[in-house]
Amino acid sequence: MAHVKKKRIEYIDYLRGLTVMWVVWYHAKHPDFVDYSFRIPLFYFISGIFFKLYDIPVFLKKKINQIVIPFIFFYLLYYLFYLFLNYCKYKDLYVINYAVIGDLFNPYVGTESFTINPPLWFLCGLINLQLLLYVFRKYISNVFCLLLIASIISLLGMFVIQDVPTYFMFGRCLRYFIYYVIGFVVGKTLLEYINERKHEILLLLLSVSVFLLGVFAKSFLAKEWELELFDMINIFSLIFIMIVLMKNMYKYKIMYIFKFFGMNSIIVLGFHEIIQTCIKIIINWNLGETTIFGGALETIMTLVLLYPCIIIMNKHIPMFVAKKEFCKI
Repeated sequence: MAHVKKKRIEYIDYLRGLTVMWVVWYHAKHPDFVDYSFRIPLFYFISGIFFKLYDIPVFLKKKINQIVIPFIFFYLLYYLFYLFLNYCKYKDLYVINYAVIGDLFNPYVGTESFTINPPLWFLCGLINLQLLLYVFRKYISNVFCLLLIASIISLLGMFVIQDVPTYFMFGRCLRYFIYYVIGFVVGKTLLEYINERKHEILLLLLSVSVFLLGVFAKSFLAKEWELELFDMINIFSLIFIMIVLMKNMYKYKIMYIFKFFGMNSIIVLGFHEIIQTCIKIIINWNLGETTIFGGALETIMTLVLLYPCIIIMNKHIPMFVAKKEFCKI
């Protein structure tokens, strides 16, 4: 088990870094392939690997420090940024919609997100999935029953609940519950399994084969549920492919950037929208409508500027960015 923990430090954080960097790219003008939705399932799958069933007081304390406090901090920070942008736009304090801060407590449908710092839905989704798994795992010891329940909940999320107004992104995140639970159930075993080279190669070949077959089969499908099912199969295959590839690539020095952003994924998710919005304004002001090349430039500039911001936040306000405890109760 210590070996798995070491490996997590060595390449799992790199994968998390890939997902959040992909999120930044997704929020810029990008090629069509960037839309492929593996980034969210991969992030939740990885998070599920290291889920632990603590006693309720310890569990709540950890989630408050690791997710709730950073969420509140970046929500309020973006709200100040929102006020500043609107003042620059209208030059009038009386026309600004100050009440938008309360949109956090509005119900949302489908892929709708908060007006203030939209990417924070990711963190809302994470705490929802953790609470769900905590409750079910507390009372269900059979992993097959747990997987069955997770599958049903995810299917309901895809086809029913996503179109129902829910609070705190509950409906939006349910489709990803299966990824979080499977990460929890088989993640550590999978990491141990691929420590042997032959197992690693076998998993890679099997995953690539399933992915290609899934892509081919989808061309003959038309019903929504069939497409969603094969999408899920393809995404799981791609997750396993990415795990194996990153395991073999992380030692290259150029890959360190993935580790850095992976270890600071909360800050990337909470702060990149502010930097990216400023860059969008500057690019659009000088170059007009953004192209795919402009989107790539915007992504690179956002990540470059995030780097020193992350270092500063970790040093001066670690309790607000999940690096130190804020709540010690």
